[in-house]
Amino acid sequence: MKKNTISYGKENDTNLKAFIGLSRTTQALHRRAGAIFSQGGLTSAQFAVLEALYHKGDLTINEIIDSILSTSGNMTVVINNLEKDAMIERHPNPNDKRSCIIAITQKGIEKIEEIFPRHVEDLAESFTGLNEEEKEMLVHLLKKINTRSESNEQKNKGN
Repeated sequence: MKKNTISYGKENDTNLKAFIGLSRTTQALHRRAGAIFSQGGLTSAQFAVLEALYHKGDLTINEIIDSILSTSGNMTVVINNLEKDAMIERHPNPNDKRSCIIAITQKGIEKIEEIFPRHVEDLAESFTGLNEEEKEMLVHLLKKINTRSESNEQKNKGN
């Protein structure tokens, strides 16, 4: 089969390559992390909720969603399953009767403390090809892209 070599202009071709590279890298990192979470008996979403509660303290469901950059689509199921497994508890929110506060339990703390160090080790291994300055530059560049993307997203919502 003949390869289609249409160019959309040098800058657009580079943008497409960068997008594909970011997507492939992100997918690979998520697969690696997901395998670690799965070995620990958690889904990626469950790990993210426990990690947020462990590092930030008690949160509402909306605060968890904002913290882990997730949508509310399956969050109720994730929360219900963590509660069923006694890794979190729900408490009435004294400031808002329509919501509740989610708190990590001792069992949840033990689970995150079991898995999180392996996740950090894996990230260190994943980024061994970059020195500290390159990692800081990568973070800086990703923030620039994200800020611009969020700005465009807001603009598009107004249309």
